[in-house]
Amino acid sequence: MILAHPDMNKSIANKRIAEGVKSKLENIEVRDIFKLYPDYKIDIAAEQKALMNADNVIFQYPFWWYNMPAILKAWFDEVFNFNFAYGPEGDKLKGKNFLLSFTIGGPADAYTPIGYNHFRVEDLVKPMEQTAYLAQMNFQRPIFEHGMVFIPGVYNTQEAVEERADRHTQRIIYCIEALENLNPEEQIKEFVHEWFAHFDVLADDGYFNNFIANGAKLNFPEGEYEGHDGFSAWYAQIKQRIKPDCKHTIKTLSIAQDKDFYKVNVNVQMQAEKYNGEAVLANVLEEWKVEITRDGRIKIHKYLVKEI
Repeated sequence: MILAHPDMNKSIANKRIAEGVKSKLENIEVRDIFKLYPDYKIDIAAEQKALMNADNVIFQYPFWWYNMPAILKAWFDEVFNFNFAYGPEGDKLKGKNFLLSFTIGGPADAYTPIGYNHFRVEDLVKPMEQTAYLAQMNFQRPIFEHGMVFIPGVYNTQEAVEERADRHTQRIIYCIEALENLNPEEQIKEFVHEWFAHFDVLADDGYFNNFIANGAKLNFPEGEYEGHDGFSAWYAQIKQRIKPDCKHTIKTLSIAQDKDFYKVNVNVQMQAEKYNGEAVLANVLEEWKVEITRDGRIKIHKYLVKEI
């Protein structure tokens, strides 16, 4: 883990995530580059050696001005150099997993075409996606959480930030475990947890539609829908009624292969609050029909939700 936070003593989220990952994952090295290089004089050889010894590389940092802290950009500029990360002999990182993990202070609805930041988070990290491709690394779906800053008396509570940090940590654990196990069931399991984590913050519908197949059959308590347009229409209704910062708790999860597809059964409990102040507690059974495509992507062909 390449950790880039300017003052870990004052950090809530990044400190908690780094400590949580270190305590729960075996054989992990956390390199706090602000602590190692307060003068920005990066030991290139030491950093490259650490990368060479790793199978998975996690970049942990706060999202600043739609990007990363300056020291992490300097780290990339110096460490991912010619004939190491790219160039005729630059295959030293080939096949390693590249995972961006960052915290965002603003709310999820700010990162939409109609939000004040205009762009989706996934669009803003495209340069890093291309960095991974050029270095022949395996770019993983970024892990990020919104509302990860606490300003006393102004924004958030420390407890809320700590809870989100713990959820973020668990998502990293699921991702690394899935990468190490390298089997479809673990990949789908990690995806299901990530899917509901995005529902927790009512993420942009573009995230969900990335995984919904064309013509997918969607059946919710609110009615039957189809494909991307159908999901977006249903989701728009939900977002008009429900506030962000929901909590989805997976009670049971089973995965079984069915020819070229996988049948996923999930029992999930959702706690939320409506904009009128009314509390919501829903317990549902969900049945998914999922495909893992040839390029390793997950596509949902059927999504059935039944309240119990």
